[in-house]
Amino acid sequence: MSSEISRWNRFRDKHNRELTAYKLLGIPLTLWFIFFVFALFRAFFISLTDWNLLSQASFIGLDNYKEILSNRETINIFKNTIIWTLFIAISHNVLGLFTAYMLNEIPKGESVFRTLLYWPVLVSLVVGAEMIKYIFNPSPFGLMNSILIKIGMEPMAWYQSPRIALISLIIFPMLTGFGIKMIIYQAGFKGIPKSIYEAAKLDGASEWQQFTRITLPLIKPVIILNFVMSTIEGFRVLAPMQLVTNGGPISSTETVVLSIYKHGFVKNNMGYASALAFILFGIILLIAAIQLKLQGEDISYE
Repeated sequence: MSSEISRWNRFRDKHNRELTAYKLLGIPLTLWFIFFVFALFRAFFISLTDWNLLSQASFIGLDNYKEILSNRETINIFKNTIIWTLFIAISHNVLGLFTAYMLNEIPKGESVFRTLLYWPVLVSLVVGAEMIKYIFNPSPFGLMNSILIKIGMEPMAWYQSPRIALISLIIFPMLTGFGIKMIIYQAGFKGIPKSIYEAAKLDGASEWQQFTRITLPLIKPVIILNFVMSTIEGFRVLAPMQLVTNGGPISSTETVVLSIYKHGFVKNNMGYASALAFILFGIILLIAAIQLKLQGEDISYE
């Protein structure tokens, strides 16, 4: 009889713990359903309408998607976004990998140098935009133009020229935004057992051979993760274009997210903006799927 009571008490305690867990999960799951699942399906429905915020939405099917895919302006916007993404992804990963490797090689002061290299990431987007305006100001008083004049060259229009405007916006973020990638690469380096390098040295492997044949293969998951993060960040870029050029001149710096903002909140064409956002969502989802495919199996150090 006592064993049955004990068994019942254990069952009741387990049931109460499970019930408490479900209650605690209920709040975040409810918020997730409202602000993600419902919002996602609601946005997709809006993308199938011509809703302009001021009138009743009418269903038009896939017309917004057809218009986007047949619009030459959209092709130019995606081209700008892809160019930005390629420059940012390559520069951030090359600089992040190089600086992380150098930090691991210095005997003292690693934390100081790491802090100094990471600090630019903490600069707000508004301050970053103001720095771009100051450095690449098209007037003779801009920092870059002042340097060009001193060495006998003509000042340039920088972000006011359709030919070089996008490059003018890219340079500053390229050189200052690699701090997060650096931290992740350094963590990857520290996860490699030193015994592997010691064995390689005994076999006569040079520093370059150790880096290319041991370090790079073993941090492959980290490299893929960082490239995926950089690519997603690149496709989502908004602040430099919005705060410095507003997509100009002649849409030479307009990106996908800026176009979504303009169509949705400037032109009041929420249906078109939602369709464009879902195309961007599909691209990012595809990138994430490719990352999972390339990631493969976990690497073993044995």
